[in-house]
Amino acid sequence: MAGRWLAKIAHYLTNDLAADLFGTGEPTPARFYTSLQPWQDVLWQIAARAMGWEHLRTRNPLPGDLLITNTLTNESDDALNAGAHVLAQTPTYLSFAWEGTLGGALDALAQIATAPDTITIPTPPILPAVRDDALEGTRATQDINGKRVALLWDTHTGAGQVLDQWMAGRSVVIIDPQSISPDQLPHIVTSEAVDAGLALYTR
Repeated sequence: MAGRWLAKIAHYLTNDLAADLFGTGEPTPARFYTSLQPWQDVLWQIAARAMGWEHLRTRNPLPGDLLITNTLTNESDDALNAGAHVLAQTPTYLSFAWEGTLGGALDALAQIATAPDTITIPTPPILPAVRDDALEGTRATQDINGKRVALLWDTHTGAGQVLDQWMAGRSVVIIDPQSISPDQLPHIVTSEAVDAGLALYTR
């Protein structure tokens, strides 16, 4: 399932938003930033970074930049006024469309719906560099044995942690510490059949 989402996002970013700035017939990746639920953030960040898009760590958009968000607020208004693209994606699981008015934003799910769900476009060989950049100098604090690992979501390095584990051949359970208390962790690890335990990252 994640692979289909990644493919759709990658196709949309490349074919619809990446402009041919230099008249070469080749799309030029732009810059993006997100305000999303963890599971959504992982997919957009990894797909965009893997296609050469730059992740903005500040909220100062320029024309052609992209904001993907769960809420249409002053932040999205500022992005639109700056000439950036804004995609609105509902935070609700199993929802297929944005509920409410969009203003100048576009419905993210509607935009990627018709994109291919397998990769048919050239992908740059940059995944190790993408992972290292997204990890921001952090590394797993312990050796990890097993095929399924749990990760505590970190807004700065979470996408890098997930990509790191995916590249090691593991599936990942993302735990949002904003909604899950520490005493619930053992139950989640057991119920989700996490055989590799909880992986922690630090500098």
